[in-house]
Amino acid sequence: MPAAALPILVNIFVAGMFVASFLTIAQLNPGFGHIRWFALSYAIGMLTPLSEFVLPLSPSPTPFMITSFAGLFGGIVLMAPAISRLHGRRPAWWIGGVIFISGLCLRGLVWGGERNEFWYELTYQIPFACASWFCAATSYLHGRKTPLDRAATALFTVIGAHFLLKPFAAVRFGSGATASDYVGTTYATVSQASSGILLIAAGLLVLIDALQTVVLRDRREAISDPLTGLPNRRGLHASFEDMARRHRSIPAAIAIIDIDHFKRINDTWGHQKGDDVIRAVALCLEENCPALSTVARIGGEEFVLLFPWEGPALAQLACENIRMAVAQLEFKRVETVTVSIGLTPVAAHEDLSSAMKRADGGLYKAKQSGRNTSVLEPNETVDIPSDRDLQVAK
Repeated sequence: MPAAALPILVNIFVAGMFVASFLTIAQLNPGFGHIRWFALSYAIGMLTPLSEFVLPLSPSPTPFMITSFAGLFGGIVLMAPAISRLHGRRPAWWIGGVIFISGLCLRGLVWGGERNEFWYELTYQIPFACASWFCAATSYLHGRKTPLDRAATALFTVIGAHFLLKPFAAVRFGSGATASDYVGTTYATVSQASSGILLIAAGLLVLIDALQTVVLRDRREAISDPLTGLPNRRGLHASFEDMARRHRSIPAAIAIIDIDHFKRINDTWGHQKGDDVIRAVALCLEENCPALSTVARIGGEEFVLLFPWEGPALAQLACENIRMAVAQLEFKRVETVTVSIGLTPVAAHEDLSSAMKRADGGLYKAKQSGRNTSVLEPNETVDIPSDRDLQVAK
């Protein structure tokens, strides 16, 4: 068996496993079909070890020499757009195209050149280095700036540098008098092992990044309302716990906001128009809520606003600002949309459900008093500071 046969076979097997892994992720997670670009990248890259394994056995080596170069080169170039697609960014296809065409031209310039000469080997490896650095730049610019993305950027940079070190190894150990002799050389063993290890590491990083993206999407969907994109009830609980943990010294306020006569809108104009109204109100709440607030939709036409308590006057002013902003929304064929609001302060260490129950009492009073108004439901169990107290404390 030729010296490099084992690392070549390992690279074929590992590339096939990556292809299967990325295809499986894409198949099991609707909305992540773009992950198939990684599978295509490794499928194309797998042509290189396959070609190098078959090349010495073929009476016509030229086609396998072409696929040996183009497979790995094309696979690495394609990796960069796949990274962009993973992070929801527009791929720089034109840069990839320029790199690929330029690399093929360089390979054509040294076709039939003297193997084991430094300039021949360097010209052969430059396209691989440029493709790897294209991936590094894409990870840096289009990634989420997480430690994982920084590691991928560093690794692709190292991969590019390693391709430029290969010419020195080729001159030192010899890459064979012909392409058919390559697989039996010491250089082939070193080259296949080093490239295989680095590209496997890159594949693992990309695979972890893809899985992390899927998990983040699933987690985001689990705490988000699909119609408005706002946090749902579970997301509201998470925000409440986060506010309690990070801002223990700042009292909070909760307002329950309900669209008035929403059933009449649905019955008169249909559920599609009702959904349009809900989305418009949700956007209005986000645009007019106080700083450091969380707006959530907890079902139907009901929203919750969680924000820092700065005294009853300022809290009611914030709710009145929201109420008037909603009343100014305009819809085709729909009468004026208004909201009723129940507001209450939240005591330190109070649980969310009891605070919402009290705010719901305020909302009930707002509905009973004619709707399109806000009602403050006081917290009788805790002495919440007044506006004047807060000003003095400041």
